[in-house]
Amino acid sequence: MKVVSEISELKKIIQEWKQQKETLGFCPTMGTLHAGHMDLVHHSKKQCTKTIVSIFINPTQFNDPKDFEAYPNNTEADLKLCEENGVDLVFLPSVGVMYPKTETPIQMSIPSLQKTLCGRTRPGHFEGVLQIVSKLFHLTEADYGFFGLKDYQQFRVISSLVDELNFPMKIVGVPTKREDDGLAMSSRNLRLSKKDRETATLIPRMFQLAKKTLLGGEKNITVWKEILSDFLLTGTNIKIDYLEVVHPITLQPITELKGNVLLATAVFVGEVRLIDNEIFVCPE
Repeated sequence: MKVVSEISELKKIIQEWKQQKETLGFCPTMGTLHAGHMDLVHHSKKQCTKTIVSIFINPTQFNDPKDFEAYPNNTEADLKLCEENGVDLVFLPSVGVMYPKTETPIQMSIPSLQKTLCGRTRPGHFEGVLQIVSKLFHLTEADYGFFGLKDYQQFRVISSLVDELNFPMKIVGVPTKREDDGLAMSSRNLRLSKKDRETATLIPRMFQLAKKTLLGGEKNITVWKEILSDFLLTGTNIKIDYLEVVHPITLQPITELKGNVLLATAVFVGEVRLIDNEIFVCPE
């Protein structure tokens, strides 16, 4: 496994692989890797001849400086996990490498996909995401990019970026990897206290309740959301950032439970913000 930190080193390897007609899969991460990240790697290895992982905690996508400072970092363990899972190349740049200028005048956005869910409650977040993935896509020249569907809005935003700007690559959404108790795998889970970790299981249980009530005949979207919100709030030290029902493609709010709908939520358990979502097919 190759590990590089400079753009010149990365480009040299990419050029060699391109000349050899390798198919490149890319998994961008912010480190503190877990089985969910490795699931992206495994999908890449099935479809591509070379798999690249980037590890970079991107400061421009944090709207809260405290969240950026508290984000976990464990590079040594990350590299070991990548090597054990057959990653071919890890790009491990510094902030100075990715943002050599103190001021970056370019700002990217896709307003129609960013004005709901996390885009509404985390101003500036997706602008930072679009900025860093655009840089990484250009640098890696990947044929495929693999993204977890836990961050569903991010998946849709990045898919739209690639389509609209004609990046010569395909974005692949990988189903959410979950813990044994159903909680979506996330680096943020490490910051939960034991008690808060138990409370966090209300999130996957809420999705089970959502399915049960839909199958039970609930058709009123306002009542459905109230039932689910009340269930989440039975936990201690929990606060709902948002609980929304939107169209899975446009991410716009919907007014009736019909066809495919995306139920998405973000909650604070203690000071840790967790997100999750699921697409439901509503009964006729």
